[in-house]
Amino acid sequence: MAAPVDYGDLEFTRPASQIKAVNVPDIPEEIFTGMREYEDAARGFGIYGFERSTKTATGEVPGGIFLSHRPKDAQVSQVYRISTDPANIKLERLTYFDIGTGRTISSFTPILGEDWRGVYKSGGAIMSMDLDGNEHFQLWRYWEEALCQQVLPKIDGELDNAPGKGRIERLTHDDFRYSSVMISPSNKLMAFVSNKENSTDTLVYLATLIGSNTGAVCNSTPFALPSKLVTPLIRDGKTERWVAESISLDDKFLLLTRVYGNTYRPLFVVDISGPEPGKVERIFLPGATELDEATTVSANFSLDPAKPHLAYLITDAYGDFDSVISYDIHQRTITHITTPNLGPSVHVLRPISWEVRGLRVTDACIYFTANTEGWSVLYVMPLTGPHKDTVIDVRLDWEGGWIAFTHNGRNGRPHELALCLSSYRSRGFVQRAVLDLQTLQHAAGGKVCVNVRMTPYVQAAVPGVKKAVAPKLIKFKSFDGLEVPAMYYHPNDRKSKAPVIIGIHGGPESQATVQYRTATHGYLLNELGIAVIYPNVRGSSGYGKKYMAADDVEKREDSVKDINALIDYIASGLSEELNASRIAVMGGSYGGYMVFATLTHYSSKLKCGVANFGIGNWVTFLENTAPVRRANRRLEYGDESNPTIRAFLEHISPLNNADKITIPLFITHGETDTRVTVHEAVSMYKIVGERPGGQAQLVICEKEGHGYKQKSVIEYVNAATIDYLKRFLLS
Repeated sequence: MAAPVDYGDLEFTRPASQIKAVNVPDIPEEIFTGMREYEDAARGFGIYGFERSTKTATGEVPGGIFLSHRPKDAQVSQVYRISTDPANIKLERLTYFDIGTGRTISSFTPILGEDWRGVYKSGGAIMSMDLDGNEHFQLWRYWEEALCQQVLPKIDGELDNAPGKGRIERLTHDDFRYSSVMISPSNKLMAFVSNKENSTDTLVYLATLIGSNTGAVCNSTPFALPSKLVTPLIRDGKTERWVAESISLDDKFLLLTRVYGNTYRPLFVVDISGPEPGKVERIFLPGATELDEATTVSANFSLDPAKPHLAYLITDAYGDFDSVISYDIHQRTITHITTPNLGPSVHVLRPISWEVRGLRVTDACIYFTANTEGWSVLYVMPLTGPHKDTVIDVRLDWEGGWIAFTHNGRNGRPHELALCLSSYRSRGFVQRAVLDLQTLQHAAGGKVCVNVRMTPYVQAAVPGVKKAVAPKLIKFKSFDGLEVPAMYYHPNDRKSKAPVIIGIHGGPESQATVQYRTATHGYLLNELGIAVIYPNVRGSSGYGKKYMAADDVEKREDSVKDINALIDYIASGLSEELNASRIAVMGGSYGGYMVFATLTHYSSKLKCGVANFGIGNWVTFLENTAPVRRANRRLEYGDESNPTIRAFLEHISPLNNADKITIPLFITHGETDTRVTVHEAVSMYKIVGERPGGQAQLVICEKEGHGYKQKSVIEYVNAATIDYLKRFLLS
């Protein structure tokens, strides 16, 4: 690990809770006031899933829908519940912890119940949560006493959740990471992943929910979750990173993937029906057209009792795009459901030439979405009945945007969906949809569709802003002729020249979609008259694996050249609507690196830059990043332990070229970030900000990791960013 850079010598001010600022002037109160409307609109909802309906001595208790949301009066997001009936407009807050007892809830997985303490506790969820932003997520059990056989005494270490009626007990008691919680369809088993063996390798574990025989009793003694290791260390010289994918309906098999990187994720199966898990065996997909080491798979078992060992997969083993197939693990046969471009000799149910994602399986149908250049399209395929194996377009009555969803199949209602929607008008609002597959229509090209009217959950709506600007999808040619897409927002419908910010997403295996917007997006457009362009430079996801691999290792700076091509396109193809003399770049994480790198190469074409938790030096980043992530990142960025690659990474690192940055730079970073450590930001500030004539500002955010979650931090960083852009882009 590289030696950390000391920043105790910096003179900080503390203008807000959890904020250390260097060289940042006082922010006018009018900016904080003006941002509130936009920050309220950004506090959208997320969906954890449908709560399981439970039975008590007095009858069945119907489940609701678990949501995430940050209320106005809380520092961090909390868990809420709404009824599945849109006519019931109650929004019930379930958690009330704050910083110090809980921070980021990465998952809240509903369960039917468990008997770990010798009594059956119905309902609730298994929660994965960290405490200070370092992403060392622990497992917790959330339950409500009204659904339990008896009341448990207060448990040592239990979170104080008053005035919430739910209780939260910690299940793991260390500083390792626990995530990817998955519950079997039978509710008898729970799988999860952790690096608890050696801090580096992420392995799969199995715990029993029902008939657990843990020996724990109903007392105040903390409970430590017992589990069995499913994936013993292979010790093949590579860091292991496993993911539990799906447990079969009969609890016999567990599907796993091993993640070597974002472009190689093979599929495995293990028999878990015995007292100890069996051997983990590799699954090779028949007839794959792509190189094995360049394919990925994710999997869901069928919920059909007649076909418990049939799996539905999303894979790019048959082309450039992720597609849906089905695979029988006994017969070793496949059916192509959406795979495009296989030719007339291969039968495909419905070829779709876009990335498919979000596969969900019920006993009646499967659902998935296709990402069509940043907009989502929802599909359903019935598994029985007259429309069996027909891929149907689900047409929703809205303006279009990004769709996340969950189904209520585990409560016996597979055609009921809760949709979390994001469009240019609003982000993170929840609607109900019930599909009636008796009302199908036929469209051009032989396509089959169903029109679905959504019902809003008004209690999970998001306030709008006074003006919502729709994006325009643009494309420009880069230095080598590659066409690069971008989401383009203009403050006055492109009727006059506007200054422009180029907002660069992180990842790099991510994508600027119709839902992707920085927190300050609306203020920039409506209050300051600044246009915003979010490019999907090479390396972005959503356009096939060849596009995603076009920036790997030695091709890293080709993506930086894409930004230069956009700058030049602004000056030529968009010269009538954008002011090429007033361009800023802004981004976070990998996007922060892109800001640093763009400034080292193209300062003369720009006014200023904003970099949030960005990478400054590739070598120190790789040496300091969390060990569980290092191997994956080396595949993308290069292995710094190889002398040749190390020399290349040092050569292109912005920190080693920071003397070329001649314009103002604003840097923010989370102090407990374990992905990109805070020393990247401090090192860049000390080079750019402390040299004669240097113009840099630095904000370090306490108890924040990779991305900001706390109310005080979000509001201060947003306002400071706006103030900075007013002074250096507009003035």
